[in-house]
Amino acid sequence: MKPHLVLDTNVILDLLVFKDPSTEPLRLLLDAQQVDAVRTPASMAELMDVIGRPTFKLSREEQETIREAWESSSRLLEDAAMERAPFTCRDPDDQVFINMAYSIRPALLLSKDLRVLELQVIAQRHDVEISQNYECVRHFF
Repeated sequence: MKPHLVLDTNVILDLLVFKDPSTEPLRLLLDAQQVDAVRTPASMAELMDVIGRPTFKLSREEQETIREAWESSSRLLEDAAMERAPFTCRDPDDQVFINMAYSIRPALLLSKDLRVLELQVIAQRHDVEISQNYECVRHFF
């Protein structure tokens, strides 16, 4: 069984839009299909909304390439398979990532969002590791 992984939108941006060198360990695991990374319809809608913003100046073709790249690196977790985590993020937009990780636990949730990161201790009690450190993927698995 492959280790379970959830990436929030900012992490996906670092990986696929900005191509941040610090995401290299993550990219290698995804490319080698050594992790079970998941996405949901809601997380995909958020990603597409974000990369469609004028700030990013991405063409439709570039947006489609990013969508295809993430879809080919991740598995769709249908809404019916989602469980509501017994702990709540103060930012309702980020609850989907918490619920995703909780639904596939044990799991690693990579996030840069402070509202998500503040849940690290309580999440650990529920077999969900939350980190902002991309290097931790090497040690988690």
